[in-house]
Amino acid sequence: MSKGLILCATEFELARFLDHQPLVKGKTPSGLIVYSGIIDDTPFDCMISGPGVFNTAHALTVYLEHTRPTLILDTGIAGGFASFGSGDDDAGGAIGSGGIRIGDIGIAAREQYLHTVNTPAAGLPFDLIENQPLTRQGIYPVNPELLDVYHGLFTREFAGPIARGNFITVSSITASHRHAQKIYTRFCPVMEAMEGAAAFHVAALYDVPIIEIRAASNFVGEGDKDKWDFPLACEKVQQICEIVIANGFNLRRLL
Repeated sequence: MSKGLILCATEFELARFLDHQPLVKGKTPSGLIVYSGIIDDTPFDCMISGPGVFNTAHALTVYLEHTRPTLILDTGIAGGFASFGSGDDDAGGAIGSGGIRIGDIGIAAREQYLHTVNTPAAGLPFDLIENQPLTRQGIYPVNPELLDVYHGLFTREFAGPIARGNFITVSSITASHRHAQKIYTRFCPVMEAMEGAAAFHVAALYDVPIIEIRAASNFVGEGDKDKWDFPLACEKVQQICEIVIANGFNLRRLL
């Protein structure tokens, strides 16, 4: 029987979802945590990858070597990019005045590993995945049909706008307003996290469908974690998982 996969960096981000489901917890030989369960006749696994691109690439490779899921849902909390003011110092960017709000849900239209283009040459002289030239810039597009389906689904479920756009993957959290504004000016991203591009890269190698849907816990560039709203974002992650399980792992029905 085919099953879906929920991929998340930490148990903390999935805590509300895990607490409300009768799941069986297991471990791989390398210590990766995998929860398994069935909700409404839909079987699925939840894999905890660990934070960052290296942990994510390892975890998803281990999983896909043994199981071929119907769909991968890459989820968790993220930093959201909002409108910026004209200030050019660390106190000047008016983050949070528009665009993404804390608690909003975003769906990736494409993922980009920012450090692949963190040079004046703006890209590599070779494909990271053969015959996929966008990977020279660390770009991983989302299947447009899949994107339309999930954006429509979440818009209906939440009866309101769901952010849809470019996501970026970074190696560390952007904690400066000035740096956040520079990133936004160059890449126009919706959200920033530390795992997405790695998940898309491995999914592409194994030719498995993947969608990334996250909840904003903070504004990118806000270094004061007292202003981050983890409980709200984790509540939204719970809702993301429940909606995808109820509607989304059956791709034949959705597409």
